[in-house]
Amino acid sequence: MKIVIDPGHGGKDPGAVGPSGLKEAHVNLAVALKVAEKLRKAGVEVKLTRDSDVFVDLQPRCNIANSFNADYFVSIHCNAASAPQAHGTETYCYKFGGKGEILARVIQAELIAVTGRANRGVKTANYYVLRRTNMPAVLTELAFISYPEEERLLASVDHQEKCALAIANGISKFIM
Repeated sequence: MKIVIDPGHGGKDPGAVGPSGLKEAHVNLAVALKVAEKLRKAGVEVKLTRDSDVFVDLQPRCNIANSFNADYFVSIHCNAASAPQAHGTETYCYKFGGKGEILARVIQAELIAVTGRANRGVKTANYYVLRRTNMPAVLTELAFISYPEEERLLASVDHQEKCALAIANGISKFIM
């Protein structure tokens, strides 16, 4: 089984920045590295689209997954909204009715069970990395970095570990 883990943003693209200055790209990378470690320990072949704070454009991320012939692609992000009270976790797939939706539902369920965040559900989106990868792909929004309480959680190594555990467990449940 081959999985690509995609820590969103990076380098010149910090992604969303929380009220206290926490950068989404740093949280995404920290969680992705932990997910990759857990999956590798479980015998899964894992490739990361980035393993440091560098910028990788969207098409190269897809190219990495497609040339690796990955079975699944999982992109990790933090959400943000202009409404500072927006909070919770949501996971996206390109369209309903396939393995991408099933994987999104399993990862979402694990994230909610492990982190206790509000369940914003599984949704579809025409995101570039979901549309341009050749394999079932999901994009998860761990929590809202724009919401002070969730920004504090996202900054904590303990919460990052919980998110990584949930994603790795979700992937493992889905592929086993």
